[in-house]
Amino acid sequence: MIRAFFSLFAFLAVSVSQAACLSVRESKPKDWYDWAQVLVAADVTGVTQRGRYDVIALKVVEAYKGPERIETVTLEVPQNFWEACKIERPKVGDRVLGALNANHDANVVPLDEPYAAQLLALRPAPIAKPGEPAPAVPAAAAVAESAPAIAMQCVRSPVYGATVKVESCEQASGALFLRGEVVRAAQENSADEVPGLPIPEYGKKFSFAKPGGQCSDLPAKNPSITGRLSHPCCDKNQPYCARKTDFLIDDSR
Repeated sequence: MIRAFFSLFAFLAVSVSQAACLSVRESKPKDWYDWAQVLVAADVTGVTQRGRYDVIALKVVEAYKGPERIETVTLEVPQNFWEACKIERPKVGDRVLGALNANHDANVVPLDEPYAAQLLALRPAPIAKPGEPAPAVPAAAAVAESAPAIAMQCVRSPVYGATVKVESCEQASGALFLRGEVVRAAQENSADEVPGLPIPEYGKKFSFAKPGGQCSDLPAKNPSITGRLSHPCCDKNQPYCARKTDFLIDDSR
């Protein structure tokens, strides 16, 4: 999983009625921990629009809950979320609390220092920041964890059968790096979705890596690839580990 410990991309494609309107005024810190799978204090680095959604880019300052060494979070929120939940739409430079639950619902609300301190006091254990070693694991827990975290994530990640409409192709380091739109996708294994990892939903665009091949192998008209999509894992020195890759694509079958 190439970026799980450094970046988190979460796409919210549900109506506001399906998401909880939590706040730092009326919700207790424990409510956030109970609701969220990923919970961070962050500074807003970008606010853009994509159709009916606001795309909020965050630089993580403190992680309360979620993967180790998380550095950035990008949340996609319906534009009517702010009015419906009576929350001010964030702007670049704001300090916010960003949250994502197991259903990929997102919350982004202003965060002040006193509330941040309350959240930190409830954190069960330290979460390593980028560049820091992972916190020490007690001996009993280390025995129970028989595989490294990266390997576990790779094994448990869903695999999808999909067709991708290719918009751009770059050949480098013996691999193809593609940008394209998912036009068909269906999960092929029984693995549960992993919070924070992208889901290849119809009509959404992602970055893909395909080991081997040439861009010239793609059809000149309406180029597309049909194959299996999996989440990258950087337990080895693979070329796609050095650049953003949402999915690996295998069309060998």
